[in-house]
Amino acid sequence: MARERATDTTALVAAAAEAFRSKGYRNATIDDIAEAAGISRPTVYKYTRSKQQLLDLMVEQVTADLAARLKEVLESGEPAPVRLRAVIRAHIDAAVAHRTFYAIIFSEEVEISDEARALFQKWAHRRNHEFQSLLDECLAAQRKPPPIDTHVAANLVLSMLTTVYRWYEPGGPVTPEQLTEQITLLLKGLFPPRR
Repeated sequence: MARERATDTTALVAAAAEAFRSKGYRNATIDDIAEAAGISRPTVYKYTRSKQQLLDLMVEQVTADLAARLKEVLESGEPAPVRLRAVIRAHIDAAVAHRTFYAIIFSEEVEISDEARALFQKWAHRRNHEFQSLLDECLAAQRKPPPIDTHVAANLVLSMLTTVYRWYEPGGPVTPEQLTEQITLLLKGLFPPRR
């Protein structure tokens, strides 16, 4: 049983995540979701059409949250290296905040609707482009920039940040700040200081 009764779509999505995590998307039923939400089966349909819609809403929540975090950082007007560090931290914080959603979305990717998948891919492409532009800014500040393909680098770094949810333990020995520092140190090796 859920700790609190779901009284809106957001709470139902969280309960669905609980059911999907414990039983898997395909094995979880609407009854399982209702039980996790502390509501009746008919009440589930008050908030959603299907369990696929709940999965799609997880994608929407994750992308909306991360997009808002990144927008704030990218529009801050801070120097590129400061924004790069903040972007890394935003990814880590989002992965920690939505760890269960990330795990479900990436393990159940084939179950996401075609429409939600297309929106997610468009969203991810935009994030890759923004990150590549930020890397380009960092390199442009170098007198003799290393020959880095920022398209490849952006994809590699974002892939790494996307999978933080798989291994990072919130409350473990490494804080989000320490993890951000380690990733920043790794990237500083790619962007030597200006001489």
